[in-house]
Formats: sequence, structure tokens, C-alpha cells
Amino acid sequence: MIKTDILIIGGGASGLFASLVLKDNGKNVVVVEGQNRIGKKLLTTGNGRCNITNRRIKPPYTMYHIENPEIITKVLNQFGVDDTINLFNYYGLPIIELEKGKMYPMSLQASSVVDIFLLNLEERGIPVYLNSKVIDIQKQQHYFLIETNNEENRYFKCKKVLVACGGKTAPNTGSDGSLYTVLERLGHRFLPTLPTIVQLKLDYEHLKSISGVRFDCLASIYVNGVLMRQEFDEVLFTDYGISGPAIFLLSREASVSSNRNLPVTIELDLFSEFSDKELENFLINRFAVMTERTISNSLIGMVNKKLIPVLLKDSGITDLHKSCDKLTHKELKNLVKTMKHWRFKCTGTLGFNNAQAMIGGIDTKDINPDTLESKLVKGLYFAGEVIDVDGDCGGMNLQWAWSSGYVAAIHMSK
Repeated sequence: MIKTDILIIGGGASGLFASLVLKDNGKNVVVVEGQNRIGKKLLTTGNGRCNITNRRIKPPYTMYHIENPEIITKVLNQFGVDDTINLFNYYGLPIIELEKGKMYPMSLQASSVVDIFLLNLEERGIPVYLNSKVIDIQKQQHYFLIETNNEENRYFKCKKVLVACGGKTAPNTGSDGSLYTVLERLGHRFLPTLPTIVQLKLDYEHLKSISGVRFDCLASIYVNGVLMRQEFDEVLFTDYGISGPAIFLLSREASVSSNRNLPVTIELDLFSEFSDKELENFLINRFAVMTERTISNSLIGMVNKKLIPVLLKDSGITDLHKSCDKLTHKELKNLVKTMKHWRFKCTGTLGFNNAQAMIGGIDTKDINPDTLESKLVKGLYFAGEVIDVDGDCGGMNLQWAWSSGYVAAIHMSK
């Protein structure tokens, strides 16, 4: 049996961060990880660059979604963006700011973040037990007994436990929700889980011909015909539907509404800088000086060339080779409508295997918002995605991992 002061379940962002804070505060700590290496999910974040945090994370923290917002405020007020940057600098990882407040390691490599953790773990002598999935947690009178599936280090005895096992996203990296039943046996409730920051599936016949096309536009999501959210950013058509930063920001609403079997529509405005009337006048003037060009050729330079045939077809213009002077007023109106209000039926998401974050998790009603300690089991703490907190894409969820890991560690040190 291995004995320690504190045991951390999970070698991901929040668990690794917490382990360094705990050790620097004089605690003996071990990390137990079910995979064959630490930080697997970290390696995939930010397209392999690791979007560590975001300068835009400020009160009232509307970029986070949670039934109990008090926990977000109390945790982030204890350890925020500047604190994160400073501590990473102390650990040896310089941070730079790029577009839209997004912050990355100076190397722009997610592997650098994992390497920095490995260096700091080694320098502090923090044991990490790999290939050791926790299968049971028992609370005795003054200690916890932890059981893993690894015969070489099956049992651990500790005074406190930090659950940083992640959610259900990217299960191949270890976040598979397998610990949830163990936590439920301890009395904790889980709110229903759904994928978010995830690609959307569309019911659209022309996907194959426009797959791979990416562009900036104003993307909106409608549920039951009601506008729920809109974001201006890049979108990407794929063979299954649509992706990109703008879509990731809409995907939470799509995931929740699709799960409720509500009709979900994605609308793209390719020319958000124009009103409908302004775009109509722009096209009239453009076509007036290109009377002999085909309608298809007249749109070259305005939109991605691959989009032109499908935009015309969706506008009811079947003859793609007709000249501009043959375009009817109705066809012009339809083209403007398509360019400004291009609508697609959303049929769901690509699920947890492709999601970057999770809706739902441990009910925060059973967690002390100041310390992240369980209200049900003394000495049991939580950090990261396992808690019912999810943020928008752009570094929000990693900031929650750092902040919750730090706050839990500080209070576990007392």
C-alpha cells in the first residue's frame, strides 16, 4: 500500500497544476493517471498549440455556463488570468497573446506545456503512477482508501483526495467518465452530460462539393425559429456538416436543443457588413457593368469560388451560365436572401469523441464554492471538467482547469 498526504486522480490540466501547487505548499502528493502518459488531452488543445487562457475572461464571466454562477465568480476571483500567466512563467513557460485575447505558450506547441509539467514534477519529486485507473474510493474515519486496476500499485492510503478525472470528451485521452459511478456511490449527483465546443452535422445535399471551404461570416443559431446566439468568426464546411470557431461557440445551444429534439437551424450571413438592401444595390451596380458575363463569373472575387454554384442553386437560379442582364428581379432578391440568410438544418453534433468540452458534471450544489471541497465527504475535492462548468472556446475551459486546480490545492494545503 502506498501512503501519501494527498492523492490526485487524473494527470490532466487541473490535476497537474494542483500537484505543483500542493508540493510547493509542503504537501506530499501523488498523481494517479489511467493512461500511459500525462497530459494527453492537453496535447490536442488549440489545434496543437494549447490555448492556455484568454485576456477576455473578466467579471461577470458570461463566457461560462453553469446553473450556479457563484462558483465561477468565487474561484476565478481567487486565481485569475494574470495569476495563471505569472505562475506559468515561474514554472518556466512564457505566455504570449495572439488574436482575440487568446494566449498560448511562446513556442506555440502544446507539447511544451506537457514538457514543462514533466520537468516540474521531476524537479519536485512528485510520483506519477501511470496505467492506474481508479476503480474505488472508500472514506474511512480519518483517511481515504483508493483502489486502482494496476496490480503493481493497487492500493493507496491518503488524507485527502482531489478528483481531477475530466469529463467524457475525447475518451481516447482518458476522459471517459468511468469514475462517475464511484463518485455516485459517495453520494454525489451528476447533471446530464452533453458534448460542447463540437462540430455540427447538417442535412444539406451539397456538402461534398463545398467540403474544405472556410471563410469568416456571421453565424447564427435558431431553435424553434427563435434566434439564440450569433457569432462572427471563421466557419468551415466539412463532409458531415460545419465546423470552425464560430460554430464551436454556437454548438452548446445546438447540443442541448438537439438532445431535446427541438428543430435547430444554422444561418450564415456572408456579407454582414451590408444590410440586405445595401447588398442588393451592390449586386445591381456590379451586374450593370458585367452585363455579358455569366452570373457565375460575376461572383468571382466576392465569395469562395466553390460556393458560387451552390449559392446560385439555393437561390433557385438553375442556369449557372446565363448572363447578368438576364437575371430576373426575383432571382436577384433570392440571391441576396441566400447570401445574407443562408440556412441549414442541424441534425446534431459529432459527439463526445470530437468535443472539446462537456456540459454537465458534478452538481455544484454539493461543492463548497470557496474551497471546491465536497459538502458530502470531508477531504474530497474537485477540479476541472468533472464539475458542472463549461466555457466558450478560446481558452476559457483551460482557465477553469488552472483556477479550480489552484483553488482546490490551496485549500487542501491548509
